[in-house]
Amino acid sequence: MSAGVRVAVDDARCAAESVATMLADAVERIVIAGSIRRGRPDVGDIELVAIPRFTDEPDGMFESRRVNRLTETVDALTWAGALANHPDDPKRGERYSKLIHSASGLQVDLFSASADTFGLILLIRTGPAAYSRRFVTDLRRRGLHVGGGELHRGGLGCGDYTCEMLPTPTEEDVYLAADWRYVEPADRA
Repeated sequence: MSAGVRVAVDDARCAAESVATMLADAVERIVIAGSIRRGRPDVGDIELVAIPRFTDEPDGMFESRRVNRLTETVDALTWAGALANHPDDPKRGERYSKLIHSASGLQVDLFSASADTFGLILLIRTGPAAYSRRFVTDLRRRGLHVGGGELHRGGLGCGDYTCEMLPTPTEEDVYLAADWRYVEPADRA
């Protein structure tokens, strides 16, 4: 969460929807997460979880390269001034970007997922932080762990590449794997 500007949830939702709309053509799916999704009265940042769209582009006569349309679109929006790199803590990677929505001044935390990790990342990024920590800690007690944004069967010592990865396309899949009942975002505390 940002330590800067705080705004009413309706204003934050409007800004988040604006960012999501700007990114819509570059993603397979995008959902507003964090305190906006939980319906908190005031919000300090925008959290979005997205599945990027990829295309294959020619790269030479006989080869092609895979292009992440989300990364490409964030670059274009930053260049155009609709988004800005975070001035104090700029992060721009394939899995996470920390930006500023220029129109509102709100921090934007953009998390990338795959179809198989979307539910886990959405659950963790919806929070709140204490709930997510408690959930992940309980996963470990149940012989599961989170590594590289994926849910794995096996203890932390097994290594992410030797454990079975459990697909979590929805939050319900994560709750089922954890043997927890589903909790609505507004009720997560």
